[in-house]
Amino acid sequence: MSCTIVVGGQYGSEGKGKVVALRCRQANRPFVVRCGGPNSGHTVDYGGRSVILRQVPAGIVRPDSVVLVGAGCAVDEDILLRELTDLQVPRHRIVVDPRAVIISPTDREMETDGVSRIASTGSGTGAALARRMRRLPDERLVGTSSRIADRVRVEPVAPLLHEHLNNGGDVIVEGTQGFGLSLLHGGEFPYVTARDTTAAGFASEVGLSPRHITDIVVVVRTFPIRVGGNSGPLAGETTWDDIRKISGAPEQMAEYTSVTKRLRRVAAFDMDLVLQACRYNMPTTLAVMGLDRLDHANRAVTAARELTEPARKFISMIEDRTSVPVEWAGTGFAVADAVRLTETSERR
Repeated sequence: MSCTIVVGGQYGSEGKGKVVALRCRQANRPFVVRCGGPNSGHTVDYGGRSVILRQVPAGIVRPDSVVLVGAGCAVDEDILLRELTDLQVPRHRIVVDPRAVIISPTDREMETDGVSRIASTGSGTGAALARRMRRLPDERLVGTSSRIADRVRVEPVAPLLHEHLNNGGDVIVEGTQGFGLSLLHGGEFPYVTARDTTAAGFASEVGLSPRHITDIVVVVRTFPIRVGGNSGPLAGETTWDDIRKISGAPEQMAEYTSVTKRLRRVAAFDMDLVLQACRYNMPTTLAVMGLDRLDHANRAVTAARELTEPARKFISMIEDRTSVPVEWAGTGFAVADAVRLTETSERR
């Protein structure tokens, strides 16, 4: 039995979906539960293609997994149903908590000003969460949606997680966005998201006790990003062409946000932010994504012995500064572009 929470250590888009998919491969009968809402997307490889998931958990990539949407989530009915149809997810494989709030057209309208003011995605997630907190009797929760009930199992998620853990199964909690965007602990209010984005916050959202948690994985990028636009301070901000020059890549590989399709802002690695994320989340392991951004020769490497010297030094530096071992190293965009670092001998 294990219970893992995957947390972003910067400003989101660190590669949490990839880490969830990698963890799923090792898990015993995994239950994968998603936090958040459609304001963030996790990219995974599914059925031979790359897909962006905004509601269905990334754990869907493992055929025998059960995926769940927790009580703390905000649900866009159209997006959820479209993803279920696209992925052809059978009813028995997905559970949505009846207490998750449903995003309304009014919620999306209310966030229009936030798109320019704080680079919000405008998905309506924050407005829906705020509306639920008003506790008015006519607020729509998933338990009132016949559209969702026709496609998924609608029942409380937390008891299912508790039972699965008690029976020796594994649970993976798929966190959303990044520590630097936490509503409570992010350092740049109002340039934050509408929820806490720490491991403790995610455990609370899905109904787990801190005593259930056995592993916390904090995921970081070699070059952190923020959403394009007026999204807040970004220490050491640089350009995608500068990243190309650093890595020696033959061409620029700029990135765009999975939800809004805006060009991402990018910056040099900020050790202070990662140290802060580690203090708040106390990870058992780290995952470092983007070693190919340090040196293009690392692109698609899958064996530790093939990593270049800049990659090895970067991993050693992070482990020395944080006192946390790096479990996974990402070497490209695909889930398969990764190196698992489990033994000291594998690093040499």
